[in-house]
Amino acid sequence: MIPKELIEEIRSKTDIVKIISEHVQLKKRGKNYVGLCPFHSEKIGSFTVSPEKQIFHCFGCNEGGNAFAFLMKLENIGFMEAVDEVGEKVGIAVPKEGRKPSSKNEQEKLYQVMKLAADFFQDCLQAETGQTAKEYLLKRAISPKTMADFGLGFAPAGWDNLFKHLVSRGVQPSLIEATGLIMAREGNNGYYDRFRERLIFPIVDQRKRVIAFGGRALGNEEPKYLNSPDTLIYHKGETVYGLNLTKENIKKAKTAVLVEGYFDLVTPFQNGINNIAASLGTALTTQQSKLLARYAETVIVAFDADAAGGIATERSVELLRNQNLNVKVAEFSPEKDPDEFINKQGVEAFQKCLADALPYLEYKIKQTLSRHNLQEIEGRSQALGEVARLLSGEKDPFVQKEYAKSTSRLLGTDIDSILAAVERLQQYSKVGLKNLRRVTEKPTSKLIKAEQNIVTLACQSLAALNLVKAELSVQDFNIPETRTIIEKLFETDFDTDHSISHFLLDNLADENIKKFLAGSLINEDLASDENSSTILSDCIKVIKDELFKDKIKILKLEIQAAEKAGNAEKAVELLSQLKSSL
Repeated sequence: MIPKELIEEIRSKTDIVKIISEHVQLKKRGKNYVGLCPFHSEKIGSFTVSPEKQIFHCFGCNEGGNAFAFLMKLENIGFMEAVDEVGEKVGIAVPKEGRKPSSKNEQEKLYQVMKLAADFFQDCLQAETGQTAKEYLLKRAISPKTMADFGLGFAPAGWDNLFKHLVSRGVQPSLIEATGLIMAREGNNGYYDRFRERLIFPIVDQRKRVIAFGGRALGNEEPKYLNSPDTLIYHKGETVYGLNLTKENIKKAKTAVLVEGYFDLVTPFQNGINNIAASLGTALTTQQSKLLARYAETVIVAFDADAAGGIATERSVELLRNQNLNVKVAEFSPEKDPDEFINKQGVEAFQKCLADALPYLEYKIKQTLSRHNLQEIEGRSQALGEVARLLSGEKDPFVQKEYAKSTSRLLGTDIDSILAAVERLQQYSKVGLKNLRRVTEKPTSKLIKAEQNIVTLACQSLAALNLVKAELSVQDFNIPETRTIIEKLFETDFDTDHSISHFLLDNLADENIKKFLAGSLINEDLASDENSSTILSDCIKVIKDELFKDKIKILKLEIQAAEKAGNAEKAVELLSQLKSSL
């Protein structure tokens, strides 16, 4: 976790107008700035930025928040990455979790070394020394343009070509070693290059910085692929290859094609399939699946068509499903992988494989049935049990029933047998639902305005927040949005007026409530009103009046109930309470 104090330091140095201006053309209007919203199509300019409050809000689509929220929405990144990016803009480095803290300057030096290395490898590919590597690429139908698009390079034979080149450019050996590009010789007697006589694939982050390399042997050397180790700027399980080139296409298509290796991505990309990403290995991680979920709604898994690829597909599908992604699986046997498939059968045939990709559940059922001898009763019985377990995890009753129907035909049994097995499994895993708060009447517009004003004032002034705490409880608020905000306000200690609203915008879990809050804050400037204390008192009175009315209603209903039940003593007691309340 990033320390709260560090987040506050970054925020205090942030100019939201400057950050948003990098992406939106803003014009000054009064004390605010306005422009066309980057989150929806419009022509009137309903996107408003407040330099005083350091927040933005769109009155068209209702998006809103602070500088962190803007970058999270615009770039589909997480909170910590947004803090990291803003920190970089204001000159404050955020330490990576689990790694030694480092200054922005140290990280920047590593990026510079990686850029020098990438340039060196690319120059070598184009030089005479890279002729064999270039011929290899051309033989695999990789065009010069694609080589340039991906920054492909070549590490020549020899123990220390790159090391000598970087030292000649003034780079310290210790800094080169920190990038993982070189390794110390036995006995610490000098260094040698990690990548030698290999085709080089730069791994680039989403800010277009080279952070690592992958090297493929041109002959039969082992290992066939050699990758950079984890470093200060590179963590393999957090990176998806090619996303720097394809994320916008993935976002536009709402679909990502997920492949395993470098050529499995490069070849389809060259042939027009540009909504694609590679896991770089068979072990997709949770971090990688979260990264894909920022851009895609559907992921088509197109891993190698061998046993290892099948296992990897199973594991990856589960991780992707956990991110609420719609997952499909492409099958392209008899070819080994997407690269080989396209080179042998053409891109149109591969596109058909993608179009025919099976939904996750259908793929799982197909795989399950293929493992059993359906000609035997025992095989059909075992298959039925496994399919029932798969279907018991499906929430949509229609989908569940349709797959049960198609499976029943394949197994030669009736659909009720499968659904009964599914129901038995679901009974075992049923959990009780939380009691929901019952709302009997719609809040009046007067009450809604009062609650909204209280939230606005409490978010801008510690004195106002303390008064609200003294006069009201969380349960006194009727509107779900304001109740959630008040609950968060009451359970948190704040140091300054300025920290309140930004803490909420960073820590409220519900995006709709964040938008509600941003809209309230940018639309109202009650804290600067000379009558703000009177406005707050009046709004508190509105809520108390509503609570009093509710109390009277409840007493009257209880009196009627006591009279109907013939409980005269109880009715008299309640009537006495009613008279004393009036």
